This record gives sequence, structure tokens and C-alpha cells, in this order.
Amino acid sequence: MKLLIVDDEPDLCLFLQEHFEERFDSEVFTATTAGEALRLLGELQPEGMLLDINLRSRLDGFDILDRAGEISPATKVIMVTGSSDFGDVEKALALGAVDYVTKPFTVEYLEETVDSKIAAHLIYA
Repeated sequence: MKLLIVDDEPDLCLFLQEHFEERFDSEVFTATTAGEALRLLGELQPEGMLLDINLRSRLDGFDILDRAGEISPATKVIMVTGSSDFGDVEKALALGAVDYVTKPFTVEYLEETVDSKIAAHLIYA
């Protein structure tokens, strides 16, 4: 499984990258800016993406999510963000996110979410 982690916190990206590479025996890539995320999304066509809303750039996670369907239609997106605003949850789901996880989270909960929303739906030939 290829997984793309998009968050403006490099330490969180590295922690999650190492964890998911080990746990799911996956190729895990990270991006800390919207531009980098859109480029990698197109190049990698990952099965899953963990996406923060706030990226400290001109584009935010909603912009990436809105474009993800055109760039990589098969990519399942889980929003992982500090915003627990119900409007943000509704917007993310309306734009195609398969789930919404708020920070702080436990790595076990995020792992279960990735397992049920992304990994469990992959078919290996």
C-alpha cells in the first residue's frame, strides 16, 4: 500500500511515516506543503492519504481534497486535523473524505482507521 501523509508538522509526518511503514509494510511518503502534496498525489497515485486542513500555505487541506478526485480518483482520504468544528467535518465528507480524525489522537486509533478505511479495501492480485 502507498500512503501519503500531508501535515505542516514535519515531526508528526516523520513519526507517522515510520509507524505506518513498519505496521503496514507500506511505502509511506510525506508532504508539508499543499504544492508538494498535489505533486506527490499525481505522481504516486497512493491508495490512501492522511490530510491535515491547516498547511500554512495559500492552499489548505480542503483545496487538496477538492482536487484529489481529479488527480487520483482511487485515493481514499482521511482528514487528520486539529479542527473539531462540525462544519469542517461536513465539508470534508462532502468533498469525498472517507473519515475525519481529530488531533490529538492515539496512534492505535489512527491505525485502526487506516486499516478499516484504506487497507481493508485493497485487493491484491
